[in-house]
Amino acid sequence: NMAEKELSQYPSEIEEFLSISTGASLIIKGNPGAGKTTLALQILEKLQTKFKIIYFSTRVGDASLYSQFPWLKNMEKNLKLLIASKMLLQELSKEQETKEEKPIKDFGKRFLQEVTGETTKQVYRTYYNMYFKNNPSPEVKRVYDDVEMNLPQKTLIVVDSIEGISNKYGISEANFIYMMQKDLVEAAGASIIFVSEKEHLTPEDYVADGVIYEMHNIEDGKRVRIINLSKLRGIEIKQPSFAYTLQNGRFRVFYPEQYMKEEVKKFEYTPNTEKRYKTGIPEFDQMLYGGLEPGSFFTIEVDKNVSHDEFQLFIRPIMLNFLLNNIGIFMIPIGGYSVQKLKDDLVRFIPENLFESKIRYIDYFVEETSAPYHVPAGGSDYNAINQRIFRAMLDLSGMETKPMLHFMGMDTLEYIKGTESAIKEIFSMSQAIKSSKDVGISIVRVGQSLKDEIINISDYYVKLVSINSVPFITGIKPRTVYYAVEVNRDKGLPNIRLVPML
Repeated sequence: NMAEKELSQYPSEIEEFLSISTGASLIIKGNPGAGKTTLALQILEKLQTKFKIIYFSTRVGDASLYSQFPWLKNMEKNLKLLIASKMLLQELSKEQETKEEKPIKDFGKRFLQEVTGETTKQVYRTYYNMYFKNNPSPEVKRVYDDVEMNLPQKTLIVVDSIEGISNKYGISEANFIYMMQKDLVEAAGASIIFVSEKEHLTPEDYVADGVIYEMHNIEDGKRVRIINLSKLRGIEIKQPSFAYTLQNGRFRVFYPEQYMKEEVKKFEYTPNTEKRYKTGIPEFDQMLYGGLEPGSFFTIEVDKNVSHDEFQLFIRPIMLNFLLNNIGIFMIPIGGYSVQKLKDDLVRFIPENLFESKIRYIDYFVEETSAPYHVPAGGSDYNAINQRIFRAMLDLSGMETKPMLHFMGMDTLEYIKGTESAIKEIFSMSQAIKSSKDVGISIVRVGQSLKDEIINISDYYVKLVSINSVPFITGIKPRTVYYAVEVNRDKGLPNIRLVPML
C-alpha cells in the first residue's frame, strides 16, 4: 500500500527482519556521509514503542548527537544513550544506582515468575567472559546488564561504530560481532544494528544475519545515493535496491510508484507572470529562476530506461499549465505517442473543448483525419502537408500572433526528415521561437545523433533518468542536483513535486 509506504522512510523489510522473535544482527555499511547513523537512529525511533532501545556509541558526547539529530529529543524517555567517552565517569554513580534498582527489578521478576510460572531469563555471558576476562569494559558490561534487566522484553541495540568500539578494546571486529551474536542475539533474543565504516565485504558480514550497504557517490559533480539490501536472513526481499535522500537530515528512500492506480484529483495550475511561463511544477519553476522565459528553447533528454508513464508524469503538468493559461500547444509527438491516448489522459483534468481548440497534433503517419486537433502530415503531397501545418499554427496563434508552445519529438523529426534536414529545421525553428514570445520544448533520446546540436541551441537543458525504478530529473543548464519526480501526495495526480537527492 503506497500510503503506508509513504510513512515508512526506509524499506519495510528491515523492520520485519529486526522484529524476528529469535533476534537478528544487522550491519549497515557505507562510506562517511552516507547516512548510516541517521538510518540506524530512525529505525530506533520507529521501533521505540515495540522494544527497549539502546544507542551504544563511541561518539564524543550526547550534546553533539542532539545537535546533529535534534529530533532525538522526542525519544529521550525511551532511548538509553550509552556514550562510551562519558560512561567511565558515570559508571561509579551508575553502579550505586543499579545496586538500588536491582532488588526492585529482581522482586518484580520473581513476582512475575510466581504469577506466570515462567522461569526467569538471564543473559549468559559465555563469549563476553572469554573475550573480556582480562580487559574490564564497563560500557560493554552495561549493555549486557541492560538487556538482562529488560527481559522478557526484547531489546534493540545500535552499536555505532563497530570499528570505534572494537579498536577501543583491542578486539577484532569479527570477534566482537560474533560475541554479541552468540550471547545477546542467539541466547537472549536481542536485535542489534552494527554501524560499520567499511564499504566492502569483510569477514564479519558472514557472521551477521543481515547486511545493508549505503552507497554515496559523486557522479559528474552530482550526488547519487543508493541503498542495497544485500542479505536479510529469513526475509523475502521484494526490492533489493533503492535510491534515497538525506533531505532535512532525515533518511528516506524513494519508492517506485504505480501511476496508473493513482486517484485522479484536480490539477492546481500556476498563472503565468508578465516575464515567465510557469511549468505547473513549483520546484521546477524555482530551478528555472521563476519559470520559462518567453522566446526560449528548452530540451529534455530522456534516458533509455525511462518508461512512457514516467515521462508522462513529468511532462503532463507542463502541458496542462500551458493549456490552462490559455496557450496553445503545437505538437510533433515523440515515438510511441498516440493522439487518442494523449486526449484520454489530458481530458481527465481539463475540459474537452480546451484540448480540441488548443492542441494541434501533427501526425506524420496518417493522410487524413476527422478531428481538427489531429493534423494529418503523411503522404507525398508536400504542398498540401505544409499548408495543413501552417493552418494548424494559425489556429493556435490567430492573426494577432498569440504565443504558443512548440512541443517537438526529435526522434519523430529525425525519422521523418533524416538527420541533416531535421537539424536544419530545428535551427530555423529555434531562431523563429527566440525572436517571438513562444516557447520550444524539444524531447531528445539518449544517443540520438542530433543531440549535441540541440544542446547548443537550448537555453534550458534537463535530463530525465530512471534510478532504481524511480524517475529523476537533473539540470545541465542550469546545473542542479538530482530530483525525484513524485506524485504530490497532498494534492494528488497530476500534481507532482520534485524531491532533491541530498
